[in-house]
Amino acid sequence: MRGGQLPLVMSRIPYPCWGLKFDEKISDSNVLISAMNDSRKDDSWLLLGGPAAVSERQLWTAWLGLSARHANDTMRANSVDVEFIRLIAGTHQIRIGFERAGIQNGDDTAWLVHLPEFPTGKIQDVTWPSLERHELDLEANRLMTVLGADLLPHLPMPSENSIERLELEIESGGSGDFNAIERSALAHITLADFS
Repeated sequence: MRGGQLPLVMSRIPYPCWGLKFDEKISDSNVLISAMNDSRKDDSWLLLGGPAAVSERQLWTAWLGLSARHANDTMRANSVDVEFIRLIAGTHQIRIGFERAGIQNGDDTAWLVHLPEFPTGKIQDVTWPSLERHELDLEANRLMTVLGADLLPHLPMPSENSIERLELEIESGGSGDFNAIERSALAHITLADFS
């Protein structure tokens, strides 16, 4: 990967995530998280707080970092879902990861995220995950029903709430600039183990 860019193939594959909209603000995030944990098939499914998902590139970057940590047995968390949340949050502390990137009371949106299988082989021979979108969409729809959420009609995008929630550092005047927010979110992931 040159210059922090995702491999071309990954930038063309939509990240498997679904935006969720709740009828009311979440009053007890623990109830929602318990419903998710009790209903999901495995820890490859997780929820991010609405402002935490900035872009598909951010999600792929966190996934690549997670896959490397998993392969090298250097994850700080005991499960891949928690490690992914920690990386999105840009911190080495799991508790802070949940505070920044997890579901919070008062949220009315979230992102249902699926972690694809990790790549195998050496970097030059990497086999990228195959995504059975139909099966993933069916499972996402089932989980949305369990969680009582509707599908948001857009991909992840940054907002002022993303900057505040993830504690991103944005260059002066860049808070309304999609690219500046995304760059900061990508750097956040890269520096997660140094913060």
